[in-house]
Amino acid sequence: MKHLDPGGRYCAYLRKSRRDLELEALGQGETLARHERQLNELAQRLGIRISRTYREIVSGDTLSERPQAQQLLEDVNAGMWDGVLAMDVDRFGRGDSIDQGVIMQSFFYSGTLIVTPDKIYDPADDSDAEFFEVKLFFARREYAMIKKRMQRGRILSVMDGCYLGPDLYGYRRVKLKGRKGWSLEIVPDQAEIVRAMFGWYAYGMDGHPVGAETIARRLNDMGVATARGNRWTASTVKCLLQNPTYAGKIRWNTRKQQIRIVDGRRVKSRPKCDDPILVDGLHAPIVDADLWQRVSDQFATHSRQPKSATRHLVNPFAGLLVCGECGHMMQIKGDPNRRGDFIGCVTQDCPTYSAYVFVLEDMVLEFLAGWIADAEAELTGAPVPDPDAQARAAARAQLAERLDTLQQQSGRLYDLLEQGVYTIAVYRQRRASLDAQIAEAIAQLDALDAEAPRRPSLVPLLPQLRTVVDTYRAAPDAAEKNRLLRTVIDRIIYTKPRRLYRNNNLGDYITLTIYPKYPAFFDE
Repeated sequence: MKHLDPGGRYCAYLRKSRRDLELEALGQGETLARHERQLNELAQRLGIRISRTYREIVSGDTLSERPQAQQLLEDVNAGMWDGVLAMDVDRFGRGDSIDQGVIMQSFFYSGTLIVTPDKIYDPADDSDAEFFEVKLFFARREYAMIKKRMQRGRILSVMDGCYLGPDLYGYRRVKLKGRKGWSLEIVPDQAEIVRAMFGWYAYGMDGHPVGAETIARRLNDMGVATARGNRWTASTVKCLLQNPTYAGKIRWNTRKQQIRIVDGRRVKSRPKCDDPILVDGLHAPIVDADLWQRVSDQFATHSRQPKSATRHLVNPFAGLLVCGECGHMMQIKGDPNRRGDFIGCVTQDCPTYSAYVFVLEDMVLEFLAGWIADAEAELTGAPVPDPDAQARAAARAQLAERLDTLQQQSGRLYDLLEQGVYTIAVYRQRRASLDAQIAEAIAQLDALDAEAPRRPSLVPLLPQLRTVVDTYRAAPDAAEKNRLLRTVIDRIIYTKPRRLYRNNNLGDYITLTIYPKYPAFFDE
């Protein structure tokens, strides 16, 4: 078995389990902070140092839903760590056998140790690897049983008329007295707005029929915010008007999750269910049955424009380009009076400005060419430029100057005590404060002087990067361009806070942050 290297590079991975959430509810403290303290104590006992901590603050059944776990495995595959500290091996994931295989192979091929309070696992050791695999298997079985019990409990609660959803505009969630479960209590002011929305949609405004977009605009003009404090949108209004909860009903399983394997990957979808559960709720309705039915009938009679089976993709950045302000996907727009198609954010009142598609294509291809240059430099052993070197040098100089100032202040403290300027109590208070500031500055300097974490190697992507750059311009349509980009790009964050004027270049004020799409694990 490999032994721990005191001078090695180690990180920690923290993630809450459902059991942790239950213990927190019983008042046993915040889980991640408690686990982080325990892992730091473990590292001290073992004589090693934790250089980075990956904190998973979201829950998910699979690796694809847990970004910190994905980042950890990417860094493990890149050889960044000699070992990973965790409270137990099942913290890495309780997903299916595919996820467990990815986890196993990542640690096996990289030779990375797994350090827990109970045991140190060396995936290269046959007995440790087998024990690790068995632990993951039983964790997955336990997780599956927990999910089944929870789903049965939810359905029983729904059938009793309990409410299981999040906070709803017009209502506040209340705990049922004397029994398990939750229900809804009407919020009078919000309920009046809900009744007005149903009335506007059913009977119109000022004698004219209106749609969801007009209702959203009216509410925003009135200064009315959603339950989360956001502005109203047409989709938000539609969801509210089609929610039977406002008629005193409880609806469940309107969209059941379906999982398919596409190109070797799990793809989740939530199609509409033909037979959802619909029962009378324990809560009071906000709108009467007649008004609810009138609105429902109007939605049912609306014509829907069917999507053509021959419709082609026209956006080469479909599913890739994300607005840096609101987080929504950017959409393509055509205009015969412009020089070409352009992409913009469709979120109402989002301050992000649009850009031409061909301008973004030029910027992305230039970015990919830079990745190729970095990967080729890595292959030849040439130093890869560090874009943060100057920033770290400036930060180091500022920290050194601050540390010198603090040490001078510390040296003058005793003189001020002898001169009677400071009392003993003030002296002790100032001494403790300065000592803490000095320790913090020294720790920050140590972190800057330590070896900068290496980003995952781009070499495994080099063949595909060359293919994309060489063939993108000759691609026959946007669908093929999109397919090429998806082979090397995970997502693109787009920001453009200012509009262009005649004296500007088309690429001015645009910032793109591009994340590479690494393989799930690299070959040995």
